[in-house]
Amino acid sequence: MKTFITLFILSLSFGNVYSQCENYCLDFEDTTCINQLQIDTSSSNNSWKIAHPQKPDFDGAYSQPLAIVTDSISWYKTNDSSVFFINNPVSMGDIYGLGILQGRYNVQTDSLKDFGKMEFTADGGQTWVDLLNSNKYESNYNWWTYQPVLTGNSNGWKYFEVILSDIGSIFDIKLGDTITYRFTFISDDIQDNLGGLMFDNICFSSFVEGISEQRFLPLKSTIFPNPSKDNFNVEFENPENQNYHIAVYNSNSVMQFIDKKVNSGSYNIDAKKLLPGIYFYKLTNPVTLRRSWGKFIVIE
Repeated sequence: MKTFITLFILSLSFGNVYSQCENYCLDFEDTTCINQLQIDTSSSNNSWKIAHPQKPDFDGAYSQPLAIVTDSISWYKTNDSSVFFINNPVSMGDIYGLGILQGRYNVQTDSLKDFGKMEFTADGGQTWVDLLNSNKYESNYNWWTYQPVLTGNSNGWKYFEVILSDIGSIFDIKLGDTITYRFTFISDDIQDNLGGLMFDNICFSSFVEGISEQRFLPLKSTIFPNPSKDNFNVEFENPENQNYHIAVYNSNSVMQFIDKKVNSGSYNIDAKKLLPGIYFYKLTNPVTLRRSWGKFIVIE
């Protein structure tokens, strides 16, 4: 009986941590989900550290006192190829909707050959998708902010947010699988006496409005201006003027409206018909099964 009770308590604890670490932030002060992050220790030269940055003109985390940084005291190393990983359990949003990666970065490097990379894999490392450079998967993600520039000088902390949509349609993933994000810093053989790269407040969340076993083909779309209090324009490739459906949801997955007669490559959303807040749109071709997601914010 005592063994059963112990196992039951352990299962409850694991379930609680799992739920906490499905939509969560790593600010490096709260350690609840810190085990999701792994610094690659296979190389003795790996310079990533969770610490209080204390370098000239490169001091201070975004949320004090800790960040993950390429050495907290010394200038970044030459011939560096340091890596850290964040391993996340596949969520419903990853399969049936969208996942969101957001955070803050601060960079101070030589802008020629010293730089950072952001990638993810959903197939155990067979395929790494580079989020900062063009590739065949780029229609499955879009940058809600400007794409991070992980080289040169950012002159302080910058915010980034990328939306990954219908990952389950590209990779054969299921609940219980893992999506791994890889953050790399690379430098050449010239010593530059600069701060390097650091990240803070790395957050993960997901959005799902329903469950379907249907697989979808990627479709690239953009929405602008964003945020707005007047009108939003959604643009996408539709040279043959095929029929698309567009549905808009609030952040609680409640549909606000749907229009099933979108026959051009643009669509106008009237912000005045929505309350201030965060919204998501889903653009779908019911025949070709091409689909795109996007996020927009209505302001007062």
